[in-house]
Amino acid sequence: MHKYKIADLVFTLNCIYSFTPKLCANYEYFGETLPETEISITNEDIEKEVSLSVERPKEYLECIAVYRKLCEYIFKHKNGMLIHSSAVVYNGKAYLFSAPSGTGKSTHASLWLKLLGDKAYVINDDKPIIRLIDGKFYVYGTPWSGKHKKDVNTRAEISAICFINQAKEDTIRVASVKEIFPLLLNQTVRFSEITETDKLFGLIEKLLTSVKLFRLSCTPNLSAAELAVRVMTGEYNES
Repeated sequence: MHKYKIADLVFTLNCIYSFTPKLCANYEYFGETLPETEISITNEDIEKEVSLSVERPKEYLECIAVYRKLCEYIFKHKNGMLIHSSAVVYNGKAYLFSAPSGTGKSTHASLWLKLLGDKAYVINDDKPIIRLIDGKFYVYGTPWSGKHKKDVNTRAEISAICFINQAKEDTIRVASVKEIFPLLLNQTVRFSEITETDKLFGLIEKLLTSVKLFRLSCTPNLSAAELAVRVMTGEYNES
């Protein structure tokens, strides 16, 4: 059975369809570390996804079930969670842009690449995994990377999280933990059990007190990236 390594977790995958193994091909692991767990999908798991989403092919729904089980395992055993976001790495540090779907996360991330060239890359454009390791938060690429299929099988330490909204002018400001907490909660997986909810809240609070927080109102223009890079990193010099 093939082994995979995502978010520094080595596991085997038992699927009904071939779609997910193909999607995860760049994350196949050939090292000597033994798998820590097996992610196995049943028809019941797929039917559960049918009840949670609009009608999709079962191959796709199985893929979502795999990602859900992966996130649940990493949350329970690895101090990790999903944040629906586009994550850009620049000078070795990660900058996460989050917002409801369709707001323009991917567009803004692509502007960073246009501005910074090969100094930056998108580690994941939709569903990265975040983990707390030795007091630091890291973002990991995953093969679940949205319609643009931008992902890299690596990790980077998170420097900042920015929630964006569309606007006619570009403005950015520092945000508070109290302001960002409910926004981020809406962009991650929630749990029904009280103990799991308490753990999730604690993990989010640790994250938000460990990184810089921003709110960006932006146009879909390069000027938005110029502003965001200058304020969020303090390193960009257009000359």
